[in-house]
Amino acid sequence: MWKTLTCVMLLLLMIGLGPMLRAEPPQKPGPPAVANPAPAPAATALPTPLAAELFEGRAREAYAAAREIPDVFAGLACYCGCNKSLGHRHLLDCFADDHGAG
Repeated sequence: MWKTLTCVMLLLLMIGLGPMLRAEPPQKPGPPAVANPAPAPAATALPTPLAAELFEGRAREAYAAAREIPDVFAGLACYCGCNKSLGHRHLLDCFADDHGAG
């Protein structure tokens, strides 16, 4: 009787501990999160648009707007193909020369 009880208890113990013995060990924690990450590297300086007074009509308005909100123009893509032919990066580049006038 004693042997049977011991065998049953040992069997139950192995069944109960089996999954725990096969479980993966706990993972090491990763590096701590940085509360204040390092600042991003400085962006390339934005070009200065030509003076609006050099133009007339809608071109003058466009050049004036480019001077007032250069960050907005720098965030817009130009779709006339000047990125390939003139190496422009964004719409503000078009207003750094007379290309933006038409």
